[in-house]
Amino acid sequence: MPLFSFRMKDGNSVIIYAEDERSATEGVREMGLQSTVASMRQIETFAAAFSLSDSGDLHTTLLHPPTLKELAPDYPLLHAARAHSYADFGTSKTDDASNPVLFQQSARQHVRDWKQRDKDVIGYAVQQERERFSN
Repeated sequence: MPLFSFRMKDGNSVIIYAEDERSATEGVREMGLQSTVASMRQIETFAAAFSLSDSGDLHTTLLHPPTLKELAPDYPLLHAARAHSYADFGTSKTDDASNPVLFQQSARQHVRDWKQRDKDVIGYAVQQERERFSN
């Protein structure tokens, strides 16, 4: 069975493992999400780590590079903001300059060293991604 990625209008994404597009769409409907679907496409790979919290909740973290690469096209404004930020201010000292940092854990590790302008650029891109399909 294929995997389907749904980019929601509020900026979130949903991954559904289903027999076909119709079944995947029905799965999203059954979830009762507050947002509606902006786009849907089939993806080839998905891996996520689930951590059990002390309160009994499962928290998901995406660390699998091929999965992150699959989801990146759904966030072009965020990609552009990161590219702009790194072009203006350079890459982190801890990053390998030959590898993209979009959605990578290494980007999160050095974000505390970013200047406020970097944070504002990314924050603005996040806001724009959340509002991009709101009309």
